[in-house]
Amino acid sequence: MKKTILVVDDYVSIRSFICETLQRKGYNTLGAANGTQAYQMLLEKSNEINLVLSDYNMPECNGFELLKMIKENPSMAKMPVIFLTTETDSEKINDAKEAGLSAWIRKPYRSEKFFAQIEESISHG
Repeated sequence: MKKTILVVDDYVSIRSFICETLQRKGYNTLGAANGTQAYQMLLEKSNEINLVLSDYNMPECNGFELLKMIKENPSMAKMPVIFLTTETDSEKINDAKEAGLSAWIRKPYRSEKFFAQIEESISHG
């Protein structure tokens, strides 16, 4: 069965590119422009979504706020979350890992490592 990844990025072009890349690898994708939109989708479809791949810096609701909302909701707390971001602040990385982040991937990413981390995060839930 195909796994579904929710891609969260405020830039439409980046979101589309990532979704297309994932679809070519055999994943289903959903897109959201920010954490608020992503959380709404998760509330509606959390049983269909296998992984959240989110940018860190976004308006309205950033990746960290989204991560905290996911981990605080018992029905989706086991959802793996990966950040795909240009953010390099080590304090933010540590805070996110403590909050339950599965992986932190820096843009621009290497596709082999990118897909390996996605696979690992999905399989270890």
